[in-house]
Amino acid sequence: MLRPRPIPPGGSIRVISPGLPTLALIPERARRAEQALRGLGFDVSYGRHAFTVSDDGITAGTAAERAADVMDAFADESADAILVSDTGLGSRDLLPFLDPAVIALNPKPFIGFCDSVFLHQYLVSRAGMSSFFGCMFMLHLGEGGGPFPETIDSFRAALMDDGPLICRPAPTRTVALIDWYVPEAEGRSRLRNYPGGWTWVRPGQARGPLLGGEISVLPQIIQDFGLQLDGVVLFWDVAFLNHSPVFPQFEALCHTADLSGLAGMVVGAHPRLEPDEWAAVVSDLMRDLLPGTTFPLLANVDLSHADPSWIVPYGEEVVLDDAEGMVFPRVSATVQP
Repeated sequence: MLRPRPIPPGGSIRVISPGLPTLALIPERARRAEQALRGLGFDVSYGRHAFTVSDDGITAGTAAERAADVMDAFADESADAILVSDTGLGSRDLLPFLDPAVIALNPKPFIGFCDSVFLHQYLVSRAGMSSFFGCMFMLHLGEGGGPFPETIDSFRAALMDDGPLICRPAPTRTVALIDWYVPEAEGRSRLRNYPGGWTWVRPGQARGPLLGGEISVLPQIIQDFGLQLDGVVLFWDVAFLNHSPVFPQFEALCHTADLSGLAGMVVGAHPRLEPDEWAAVVSDLMRDLLPGTTFPLLANVDLSHADPSWIVPYGEEVVLDDAEGMVFPRVSATVQP
């Protein structure tokens, strides 16, 4: 597994828009996100089509245009890292237009969240390269009032250092959902009025590559890439706007892939349920749909649509330990120039 070198101090981050065109439609949020990156000492550049709006208003240009920005960012030596502006539907459409050979020859940190998981899994499966999951330019760095301190700390730890990465639970979270298209609401700071902390539904120790995504897209990811999940630490969560009952969604996941050979499972905090209630739901899912399995299961982690969210290496080995928590050793990966 190729693991790109950390972003150097003063490095340049290329922002691309593989899905939604919010970068063009909500300029104040984009301005705050850019200020946050520049405050960390980075230069910021944008893909050629990053501010494009498609004719139907749904995506930032055509799939070919958005994919061209991905390829240009990897090939451009002046870009030290690539950051997704926003996701939504559209990332999966880029895959036929990408060239994994070019990407593998130019490894660099790729950072995204939510539906950009199609691109993260493409990098692992087709280019043999890990990436970073858990942060988006508009959502996390453009936060009203500035990014949460844990977001900045996680960004630094994950992307600017190559030592072991230890994930700790946030003490509080926010689950507020703000309409970005209402100017007087978009810039408002979200209250952190939800309890933090994680829950060991099933304690134990495990290690394996971390793969996963939002519960509604995971079956498609598994099918598209023909994933076999034996030995994998699988993570999943529920999105803000996903109001479907979780039982049939998890049942669909179990029908799509054999989960009995997982090394472990990590479940993100729920954006509408309190931690104890959500941990009980997850425990019931395991009892009803995966009886007889014994792998460790950690719930209510900060790798979810509740905020703040960790930024973690996607596709790299993670260690689950009920005494130590969630640790990415990062010493076994091949670091590329």
